[in-house]
Amino acid sequence: MKWGEALGSEHILVTGGAGYLGSVLSRKLLAKGYQVRLIDALWYGKEPIEDLLSNKNFELIQDDIRNLVVTVKALKYVDAVIHLASIVGMPASNIEPKSSEEINYLATKNIAELCQLHNINTYIFASTCSVYGSQPETLITEKSPTDPLDFYAKQKYLSERATGWLNKAPTILRFGTLFGSSPRMRFDLVINRFVAQAIKERKVTVFGGSQYRPFLHVSDASDAIIFSLEKNLTGTYNVVSENLTIKQAAERISKVTGCKINVSNDNEDKRNYKVSAEKLKQIGFEPSKTIEDAINEIKEMIDNGQLSNYDDAKYSNYKLLFGSKEMQEKVFIQGMPGSLDVP
Repeated sequence: MKWGEALGSEHILVTGGAGYLGSVLSRKLLAKGYQVRLIDALWYGKEPIEDLLSNKNFELIQDDIRNLVVTVKALKYVDAVIHLASIVGMPASNIEPKSSEEINYLATKNIAELCQLHNINTYIFASTCSVYGSQPETLITEKSPTDPLDFYAKQKYLSERATGWLNKAPTILRFGTLFGSSPRMRFDLVINRFVAQAIKERKVTVFGGSQYRPFLHVSDASDAIIFSLEKNLTGTYNVVSENLTIKQAAERISKVTGCKINVSNDNEDKRNYKVSAEKLKQIGFEPSKTIEDAINEIKEMIDNGQLSNYDDAKYSNYKLLFGSKEMQEKVFIQGMPGSLDVP
């Protein structure tokens, strides 16, 4: 039986499903009995989802979401689309802004419009709390003004607006800064990097430290997506487990690991915000994972020999894209001629 022919289960297309969040989400969807199809260019490799390829309920389409011909074919049999694919993070998206705009904004807009055209009622878009910018004096809600400070956050904000104009209401999830273990591990995320530094080097370096961030475990982010899918939610929701200053996060890690904390005033991030997730909590979703869970997860990776050098380029979106000529040719140079619906 081919993918899409099974009856009695919902068919889900996940864009970017081999990434940090997607590789966790894909496993959770399969475990719940969904038919899962991924479309992913596999810029970061096939290893995160390689063990899923033998699952009869799983299908991989290796291609770029800028290729609308392939994307249209990927929508066949699909009941819902979960759109994760993007060049994630401010440093990585700044390497070549034109390509980042094609992927992070135009392709997002195109996929949402294709869902409407193909009568796919469920479209879940992974956005970011960084669209709020710096608002240190208040607890931010979904009704708070947006003020994206960097290129990545601005593209996410524009994508929200573009999908929000459609007749079929999307689900927009504004995630906090993710952390925790994943088959496609990242150590360019502050909590993960602090934990690896604490365990391997017995110290962490905090830049500034007084700025607040909303944090969220990658497993909880996946659960929030599935919760939204199963509750048929529409609208915009913040998804956050807790708000901490960068220094408070380091202190939590130090309490468990005994590491030292070095504070530097160089390169302090201007973003400073605390975010409320009360709207989603009132509907029934509440995150369950903590920073302490991430410490245990990463320690186990180190103890088992899965992780030797957390500073390896493969664990960083920016280093992998910026440092590899082959990767830049795939993402930024060859592009997908003729595939974009450019306004």
